[in-house]
Amino acid sequence: MAETDVDTGSSRTGGVQAVVFALNILEYIAQCQTSVGVTELARAFDTTKSRIHRHLQTLVSAGYLLRNAESERYVISARLMALGHAVSESFELASAARQIARDLRDKLGHAVVISQPEKDGNRILLLIPSRSNIDISVKPGSILPFPSSAQGKITLAFGDSMLLPRLLSAGIERSTPYTITDPEKLKTEIEEIRKRGWAVAPNEAMVGLNALAAPIMDALGQYVGAIALNDSVQYIGHTPTTEQVEHVIAAADEISRNLGYRPK
Repeated sequence: MAETDVDTGSSRTGGVQAVVFALNILEYIAQCQTSVGVTELARAFDTTKSRIHRHLQTLVSAGYLLRNAESERYVISARLMALGHAVSESFELASAARQIARDLRDKLGHAVVISQPEKDGNRILLLIPSRSNIDISVKPGSILPFPSSAQGKITLAFGDSMLLPRLLSAGIERSTPYTITDPEKLKTEIEEIRKRGWAVAPNEAMVGLNALAAPIMDALGQYVGAIALNDSVQYIGHTPTTEQVEHVIAAADEISRNLGYRPK
């Protein structure tokens, strides 16, 4: 009886829960990137097929899902894709991150950089300068190489899984004497970054410079960029402080939430 109340929206609370559940179904199908059946959805959400079917009918009627009459499976519609494109056009990564990056700079004093992955490295989208009289940072628009920058290493760890093998196959260009060029050593470091959730690159892109970076995720759980503290190795060491790590990861999580990311 309670389940029926939730699905039909017989109360205000039930109506809100029904909307949330329908949105969860929509997100699940979008993340699958393929057609999905009622049985699979019922199993994924641990509920009945009839309950799933009612919500699917609503989403199809609203134009956000399409139903294949032959396979009886569901996919997202062009209307939903257009809506997502419109949102992304008006809510770019730099816009979503600007205030959070400024708050992070104010808390720790270091320059804060937002970057996104491109073919040859991470491009700097946004720079919030440090509070120091002597500022050591990177210029907006510049490209940071994947293997020798903290942001690039984040991309190798959380981005396209084929990027690291392609990089190793092509050979690693040495930016400084400290750049990691040994394939096995780089693979080991990327795996460690994937486990701990942050990366550093002391002296690897430029002698004297270090960065501490963490990944930013979008609404579909895909890696879209990185946030990083930038400063001299005097202030961001080979092993960053617990405070630095915690604040960078918290900022990355907050930006990800702004972009619609909800961890499973």
